[in-house]
Amino acid sequence: MPSATTKSPSLKKRKIPSAESGKKLTKRAKSPVGITKEEILELEQAIIESPKNYNKIVTLQGHFQDNLNNDQDIAVTAAVHLCRTFCQLMTTGRLSKHKTDTEDEATVTNWLRDRYKEYISTLCSAVTTSSDKIQEVSLTLLMRLVKEEGKHLIPEGESYYFPHDLFSKIVKAIISSESLDEETKKDFVEKYIDTYDDVRYSFFSSMKRILDDETLSVATLNNSVTLLLLLKNLPVASTPEFDSFLALQLPRGNAKKAKSPTLLSLSTHRKLLQETWLLILRRPLPEELCKSVLLSAERRIVPSFTKPQLLMDFLIACYDHGGTTSLLALNGLFHLISTKNLDYPNFFTKLYALVDRNLFHVKYRSRFFRLLETFLGSTHLPATLVASFIKRLSRLCLTAPPGAIVVVVPFIYNLFKKHKAATYMMHRIPIDADELQDWMQNGYQDPFDPEEEDPLQTGAIESCVWEIETLMGHWHPNVATLARVIKEQFTKDRYLLEDFLDHSYGSMLESEINRDLKKDPVVETDIPKRVMTRNEQYPNHMSLDLLAGLVDVQGEN
Repeated sequence: MPSATTKSPSLKKRKIPSAESGKKLTKRAKSPVGITKEEILELEQAIIESPKNYNKIVTLQGHFQDNLNNDQDIAVTAAVHLCRTFCQLMTTGRLSKHKTDTEDEATVTNWLRDRYKEYISTLCSAVTTSSDKIQEVSLTLLMRLVKEEGKHLIPEGESYYFPHDLFSKIVKAIISSESLDEETKKDFVEKYIDTYDDVRYSFFSSMKRILDDETLSVATLNNSVTLLLLLKNLPVASTPEFDSFLALQLPRGNAKKAKSPTLLSLSTHRKLLQETWLLILRRPLPEELCKSVLLSAERRIVPSFTKPQLLMDFLIACYDHGGTTSLLALNGLFHLISTKNLDYPNFFTKLYALVDRNLFHVKYRSRFFRLLETFLGSTHLPATLVASFIKRLSRLCLTAPPGAIVVVVPFIYNLFKKHKAATYMMHRIPIDADELQDWMQNGYQDPFDPEEEDPLQTGAIESCVWEIETLMGHWHPNVATLARVIKEQFTKDRYLLEDFLDHSYGSMLESEINRDLKKDPVVETDIPKRVMTRNEQYPNHMSLDLLAGLVDVQGEN
């Protein structure tokens, strides 16, 4: 490596090292065996004390690289001392280029900058391949370098500088890693992206550049969505002025103000985030990843968009997908329809199709009923439409678990209370004598068509809720008691649905076990020795003797 020089007119002009000689300069020293932490500290002190010892940077890098998979304590120690070394070199200006530098000084500076880039490359590589401990330390050191670069490596004549190139390498290392611990990702987001406005802007910018690549791996896509969903401090319309910065240096005192950069613009932050999300949502996402996005759509993603209507295509595609994905797309889709006046003509037809027997067994059942109560709450809906939902829910209750029935019955009660025209279904009587005669001869024929997909054509309004009458004889006493509220006078204004949404087999069993008994249950005091005797005869049944004879005959055959 070139040695340090002092400015002197007597020095002879030296040629700039060629590419071939440059390779010799960058050759890494072999890491000695059995290095101690004290010896690593001595190497750092020697580098700081004299430019003549700059060659020891190569030795220190060797300890870091060679021990990544061997002695992690030594690797961490070497990485930390290298970081301290380069930070000190930045402070003293040895990594900065100056117009007044001699040729030799420029050569030394370029050599140091090359070693600095190698160190950054090794840290980024450690993030993607090493153990959890090394990954966490490497990210911490990289962010320390981002902060120091923002202070000491500011290009001449540039204001509001942030080291985007370095931070972009960090982001790329994180989202391309297949082994990065989830807790490490969460800590990185909380400590830096959610805390500092300049880091968040650079994160969005870096993500956008990376996601522009058409050939993204599945791990990169998953990590990108995970990081974006971990963000809590997102820029929205009401976000105050940015004032939290990690590396950005604002002009001080009476310094001449430069043009306000895009980094300080709220609209630019939101636009970058919007473009980043759209690049992700245009790709085919795995189902589980798509569900995670939909769960956060209304509360976190939509408010941060400058044009939320751009999400419409994605939400409609998810809504048309069917199953749980459709249930999760409901919230965001209805939000856009109600707030942005977007049109989806088949909304209630698709919503009606989602009400099937699988609904009572999915994880997001409670979420769906909350939304369904909102959707059917408008008094401007036709009674025919509401009657179709009431009838289909009633029919599904015949085979539904008790935990789901106790949600549906109060829900139907609220619909009847809200839509008076549908109450005709509760007390269905013959219209005239001919219809009564037909019922007496052929029995009641339910006009409801369960196979009809259009809720306006099912004929439910001409039917009745005989299914609720059936539930009044349900084997579970709580279900039977609750079903009787439809038969009684509607004195209650409405049921609070939240009181029933969390019921399940487990909660109902626990309620029965912990229930206080007003009187002891009746039990048999005399325990019989046998249930039936051989001499007992039962009407319409074979005696035990005859049954035993049949068994003996079959055994002989």
